[in-house]
Amino acid sequence: MGVNNKLFSIILIALLGLSALLSILFAMEVVNEGVLIMWCYVLIGIAVVATLGFSVVGMATNPKKAKSALIGVAALVVICGVAYVLSGNEVHSNMDGDILADAGTSQLAEGGLIAFYILGVIAVGTIIFSEISKAFK
Repeated sequence: MGVNNKLFSIILIALLGLSALLSILFAMEVVNEGVLIMWCYVLIGIAVVATLGFSVVGMATNPKKAKSALIGVAALVVICGVAYVLSGNEVHSNMDGDILADAGTSQLAEGGLIAFYILGVIAVGTIIFSEISKAFK
């Protein structure tokens, strides 16, 4: 375990150093913002791979907790599916007639908003239920 921690620390310091170097080079106008944006994409990719990798390893080592996590993911997928089905697919355009959002983009955006509202209501309801149940204990 100690070797892995040391390796992760070295990788973290290297990524941090490279990020600092790119920031300094950007401030000195040696690199443009496109390089920084690409570096951000690389860092996001590394974060996604690390997150998914550690999640899979965690699920493999503790299948009982994996079951509850997968139930939560399945519930989230169901909520997003319901929100997508409830959303409309109107084409939106500005005064000049230029299309701002086609039918697919409109349905995805509205579905995301509906899912946000559903999850918000669930969160507030959970908080209220938790506080009321604490009061009666």
